[in-house]
Amino acid sequence: MKTISSRDNAAFKALSKLATSSAERRRKGLSLIEGEHLLQAFLDAGTQPESVVVNPAALENRAVARLVERSSAPVTVLSEALFNTLSALESPAGVIAVVKTPGPRKVPATAPLVLLLEDIQDPGNVGTVLRSAAAAGAGHVLLSERCAFAWSPKVLRSAMGAHFALNIVEGADLAGFVGAYRGTTIALSADAQASLYDLDLRGAVAFLVGNEGAGLSEGLKAAATHSARIPMPGRAESLNAAVAASVCLFETIRQRGS
Repeated sequence: MKTISSRDNAAFKALSKLATSSAERRRKGLSLIEGEHLLQAFLDAGTQPESVVVNPAALENRAVARLVERSSAPVTVLSEALFNTLSALESPAGVIAVVKTPGPRKVPATAPLVLLLEDIQDPGNVGTVLRSAAAAGAGHVLLSERCAFAWSPKVLRSAMGAHFALNIVEGADLAGFVGAYRGTTIALSADAQASLYDLDLRGAVAFLVGNEGAGLSEGLKAAATHSARIPMPGRAESLNAAVAASVCLFETIRQRGS
């Protein structure tokens, strides 16, 4: 265990660059997970971080100490001031882990429940979708190239550990997947004639959810097996994209009786 208290330290500079630069995280294939909950979820998935950074107070925290013990990675203690410059939280949790960003796996053409996200740009929305997908047991989430980066700190915080229960495919060819998928593909569209609740969701199904403002592209809507709307008898014009995706996921779970 080493201690760093100088901003000029090369290891701290490298950490700082990772914390502040999405391009650097993508280039190195690394992500930062902050806080006890995310680190525990990561370790519970059977994976190990590359390194762990703590502040002095965290070493006195029994829960953090147990997580550090579970990790086989080298541990660095940063001064309070340095740690706070890395933290993305208003009240720093005292522990940050550097982890390898998991690579995507191929999604089976018969996967029981899949989410496809087209150009959803708000990190909070992406994180909420991932959390709902993990809770519903979806297994696979495909994101188009213009979606928010799934492994950004904001998305990681919003998803609350869901990343480590999902196969996340970024920069996916959504149209190609729709063409190859053997189940039913359902495009969410506010102007669709069919209601979500009129569809049979008990077989393999993939939901297509579009951009917060523009919705799905016409090409994807045309390629889907069905277009469906979520009935809204109230005065709101539309649902938040993440809420709409969640409604679809749990209507599927309801129909499947589990």
